[in-house]
Amino acid sequence: MQRKLFLAALLATMTALAATMFAQGHGMSHGRRGWMLHKMAKELNLTEAQQQQVKTILQAERGKIQPTMQQLRQNEQAENAATTGQFDEAKARDFAQKQAALMTDMIVEKERTKSQINALLTPEQRQKALQLMQQREQRRTERMQKHQQKQQATPQNQ
Repeated sequence: MQRKLFLAALLATMTALAATMFAQGHGMSHGRRGWMLHKMAKELNLTEAQQQQVKTILQAERGKIQPTMQQLRQNEQAENAATTGQFDEAKARDFAQKQAALMTDMIVEKERTKSQINALLTPEQRQKALQLMQQREQRRTERMQKHQQKQQATPQNQ
Protein backbone atom coordinates (compact mmCIF):
# COMPACT_ATOMS: atom_id res chain seq x y z
CA MET A 1 0.00 0.00 0.00
CA GLN A 2 2.80 2.40 0.92
CA ARG A 3 4.51 1.61 -2.39
CA LYS A 4 1.32 2.53 -4.28
CA LEU A 5 1.14 5.85 -2.43
CA PHE A 6 4.77 6.55 -3.19
CA LEU A 7 4.22 5.74 -6.87
CA ALA A 8 1.13 7.97 -6.95
CA ALA A 9 3.07 10.86 -5.41
CA LEU A 10 5.96 10.25 -7.79
CA LEU A 11 3.60 10.22 -10.75
CA ALA A 12 1.99 13.45 -9.60
CA THR A 13 5.41 15.07 -9.23
CA MET A 14 6.55 13.85 -12.66
CA THR A 15 3.31 15.09 -14.19
CA ALA A 16 3.78 18.47 -12.59
CA LEU A 17 7.38 18.58 -13.82
CA ALA A 18 6.30 17.72 -17.35
CA ALA A 19 3.61 20.40 -17.20
CA THR A 20 6.17 22.89 -15.89
CA MET A 21 8.55 22.10 -18.73
CA PHE A 22 5.66 22.35 -21.17
CA ALA A 23 4.67 25.75 -19.77
CA GLN A 24 8.25 27.01 -19.86
CA GLY A 25 8.52 26.19 -23.53
CA HIS A 26 10.40 22.88 -23.39
CA GLY A 27 7.38 21.02 -24.72
CA MET A 28 4.91 22.29 -27.27
CA SER A 29 6.56 25.60 -28.06
CA HIS A 30 5.71 27.67 -31.10
CA GLY A 31 8.53 25.89 -32.93
CA ARG A 32 7.13 22.46 -32.26
CA ARG A 33 3.60 23.60 -33.02
CA GLY A 34 4.88 25.08 -36.26
CA TRP A 35 6.58 21.78 -37.05
CA MET A 36 3.40 19.86 -36.23
CA LEU A 37 1.33 22.13 -38.43
CA HIS A 38 3.85 21.85 -41.26
CA LYS A 39 3.92 18.04 -40.99
CA MET A 40 0.13 17.87 -40.79
CA ALA A 41 -0.20 20.15 -43.81
CA LYS A 42 2.23 18.04 -45.81
CA GLU A 43 1.01 14.58 -44.79
CA LEU A 44 -2.69 15.40 -45.09
CA ASN A 45 -2.38 17.82 -48.00
CA LEU A 46 -4.17 20.60 -46.11
CA THR A 47 -5.40 23.61 -48.01
CA GLU A 48 -4.21 27.09 -47.03
CA ALA A 49 -7.60 27.72 -45.42
CA GLN A 50 -7.36 24.50 -43.39
CA GLN A 51 -3.83 25.38 -42.30
CA GLN A 52 -4.99 28.80 -41.08
CA GLN A 53 -7.94 27.27 -39.24
CA VAL A 54 -5.70 24.69 -37.53
CA LYS A 55 -3.27 27.43 -36.55
CA THR A 56 -6.14 29.44 -35.03
CA ILE A 57 -7.40 26.38 -33.11
CA LEU A 58 -3.90 25.65 -31.75
CA GLN A 59 -3.43 29.26 -30.66
CA ALA A 60 -6.79 29.22 -28.87
CA GLU A 61 -5.89 25.95 -27.17
CA ARG A 62 -2.62 27.36 -25.94
CA GLY A 63 -4.46 30.28 -24.35
CA LYS A 64 -6.88 27.92 -22.64
CA ILE A 65 -4.31 25.51 -21.18
CA GLN A 66 -1.73 28.07 -20.10
CA PRO A 67 -3.58 28.95 -16.85
CA THR A 68 -3.94 25.25 -16.07
CA MET A 69 -0.23 24.67 -16.62
CA GLN A 70 0.53 27.65 -14.39
CA GLN A 71 -1.69 26.17 -11.67
CA LEU A 72 0.10 22.81 -11.97
CA ARG A 73 3.42 24.59 -11.52
CA GLN A 74 2.15 26.62 -8.55
CA ASN A 75 0.77 23.50 -6.86
CA GLU A 76 4.12 21.76 -7.29
CA GLN A 77 5.99 24.74 -5.87
CA ALA A 78 3.63 24.89 -2.89
CA GLU A 79 4.04 21.15 -2.31
CA ASN A 80 7.84 21.42 -2.49
CA ALA A 81 7.81 24.38 -0.07
CA ALA A 82 5.66 22.41 2.39
CA THR A 83 7.92 19.34 2.37
CA THR A 84 9.21 18.67 5.88
CA GLY A 85 10.73 15.24 5.54
CA GLN A 86 7.78 13.67 7.33
CA PHE A 87 5.30 11.80 5.17
CA ASP A 88 1.76 13.14 5.47
CA GLU A 89 -0.60 10.90 3.52
CA ALA A 90 -3.48 13.39 3.65
CA LYS A 91 -1.30 16.13 2.15
CA ALA A 92 0.09 13.76 -0.47
CA ARG A 93 -3.40 12.69 -1.49
CA ASP A 94 -4.63 16.29 -1.58
CA PHE A 95 -1.71 17.30 -3.81
CA ALA A 96 -2.21 14.27 -6.09
CA GLN A 97 -5.94 14.97 -6.40
CA LYS A 98 -5.38 18.63 -7.28
CA GLN A 99 -2.81 17.73 -9.90
CA ALA A 100 -4.99 14.93 -11.31
CA ALA A 101 -7.95 17.30 -11.68
CA LEU A 102 -5.79 19.81 -13.55
CA MET A 103 -4.33 17.11 -15.79
CA THR A 104 -7.88 15.94 -16.50
CA ASP A 105 -8.74 19.46 -17.64
CA MET A 106 -5.69 19.49 -19.91
CA ILE A 107 -6.58 16.13 -21.45
CA VAL A 108 -10.17 17.26 -22.04
CA GLU A 109 -8.91 20.39 -23.78
CA LYS A 110 -6.51 18.34 -25.89
CA GLU A 111 -9.36 16.07 -26.99
CA ARG A 112 -11.55 19.09 -27.74
CA THR A 113 -8.77 20.51 -29.92
CA LYS A 114 -8.32 17.21 -31.75
CA SER A 115 -12.06 17.10 -32.39
CA GLN A 116 -12.08 20.64 -33.76
CA ILE A 117 -9.18 19.88 -36.09
CA ASN A 118 -10.76 16.61 -37.17
CA ALA A 119 -13.94 18.48 -38.10
CA LEU A 120 -11.94 20.58 -40.58
CA LEU A 121 -10.67 17.55 -42.47
CA THR A 122 -12.18 15.88 -45.48
CA PRO A 123 -13.10 12.18 -45.13
CA GLU A 124 -9.92 11.25 -47.03
CA GLN A 125 -7.77 13.43 -44.77
CA ARG A 126 -9.41 11.91 -41.68
CA GLN A 127 -8.64 8.42 -42.96
CA LYS A 128 -5.02 9.36 -43.63
CA ALA A 129 -4.74 10.99 -40.18
CA LEU A 130 -6.09 7.83 -38.58
CA GLN A 131 -3.54 5.72 -40.45
CA LEU A 132 -0.72 8.02 -39.34
CA MET A 133 -1.86 7.87 -35.71
CA GLN A 134 -2.04 4.07 -35.85
CA GLN A 135 1.48 3.92 -37.32
CA ARG A 136 2.75 6.24 -34.62
CA GLU A 137 1.12 4.13 -31.91
CA GLN A 138 2.61 0.96 -33.41
CA ARG A 139 6.11 2.51 -33.37
CA ARG A 140 5.58 3.64 -29.78
CA THR A 141 4.47 0.15 -28.74
CA GLU A 142 7.47 -1.42 -30.45
CA ARG A 143 9.84 1.00 -28.67
CA MET A 144 8.23 0.20 -25.33
CA GLN A 145 8.53 -3.54 -25.94
CA LYS A 146 12.20 -3.18 -26.87
CA HIS A 147 12.79 -1.14 -23.74
CA GLN A 148 11.04 -3.75 -21.58
CA GLN A 149 13.07 -6.53 -23.16
CA LYS A 150 16.24 -4.59 -22.51
CA GLN A 151 15.22 -4.05 -18.89
CA GLN A 152 14.47 -7.74 -18.41
CA ALA A 153 17.79 -8.75 -19.96
CA THR A 154 19.74 -6.46 -17.63
CA PRO A 155 20.51 -8.04 -14.24
CA GLN A 156 18.66 -6.14 -11.49
CA ASN A 157 21.34 -6.37 -8.79
CA GLN A 158 24.75 -5.55 -10.15
